[in-house]
Amino acid sequence: MNPSFSHIKMVAIDCDETLVRSDNTVSEYTVNVLHRLQQKGVHITIATGRMFQTAKPIGVALHLGNVPMILFSGGLIQELETGYKLFEQTVPIDVVHRIFQLAQQYNWHIQAYVNDHLLCHHRNWQSNRYEHQTGAVAEFLGDAIYTLSSEPNKLIAIDTVAGIDRIIDILTPLVGNQVTLVRSQCDFLEIIAQNVSKGRALARLAIDNHIDLENIISFGNAENDISMLSETGYSVAVSNAAEHVKAVAHEVCGHHNEDGVAHWIEKNLL
Repeated sequence: MNPSFSHIKMVAIDCDETLVRSDNTVSEYTVNVLHRLQQKGVHITIATGRMFQTAKPIGVALHLGNVPMILFSGGLIQELETGYKLFEQTVPIDVVHRIFQLAQQYNWHIQAYVNDHLLCHHRNWQSNRYEHQTGAVAEFLGDAIYTLSSEPNKLIAIDTVAGIDRIIDILTPLVGNQVTLVRSQCDFLEIIAQNVSKGRALARLAIDNHIDLENIISFGNAENDISMLSETGYSVAVSNAAEHVKAVAHEVCGHHNEDGVAHWIEKNLL
C-alpha cells in the first residue's frame, strides 16, 4: 500500500463508464482486486445513477456481499443482498407531472423509475439504448406515464448531446428550483429530488459507518460524480471522464474499458 493512503477506510465507485466496461461487464481482474481490498477491511460501495434492478447484478458479479449501494445518483441507499432501504428521497409528484407535460409538448423521451420498475412511454432508440447499456427491462405505459400516481425515485431524459442541452435550457427556469438536474453521461440527464446527490448520500453513509469523508476515496467520470469527487478526502477520475470532472478530481487513472479503477486500487491501496 502507498503509505499516503494508509488512512483510507472506504471507496465509493461509480458504475457506468467508471467501473463497468462498455459491454456492461466487469473483468475477473477487477473482481479480484476489489475482493482483496475488502479482505484488508476497506468498505466498498457502488455509487451510481442506476436503479437496484441494474446495479445489483454488478454488485453480485463483484462478490461484494451485503454492501450498501448508492442508487439514483443519491436518491436511494439500498443493501445489495437484502434489498433493505437505508434512505430514500423521491421526486415530488406535482413536478413529475409538470415535466411529463413538457415531455409531451416537446416529444422528449423521459423515463421514470418507480419501485424498481423502469417505465417508458413507448419503445424507441433511447429505451433500446438504455436497456442494452444497463441490462434493464423497460415497461411501456403509453400515455398512462403522464399521470403517474406514485412518486418516482428518478426521471431520466435520453437524447443527443445537443438535445439534452435544449432540455436543460427549457427545464432549468421552469423546475430548476424544485429538482436537481445533472448529467450522468453527456446524453443522459438525471432528474432527481432537490438536494439529492451522490456526495450527500455518501456523507450519510460515512456517518452511519463512523467514517470521516477524509478517509474515503471516490471514483467517477461524469457530472453526477462531482458532488462526491469534490467532498471525499481523495478522488480519482477515469481517463475517459469529462474534462470538467477531471478538473475536480485529485488524480486521473486509466480508461474504464481497461480496468483503470482496479489498476489504481492495486497500485495504491493493496
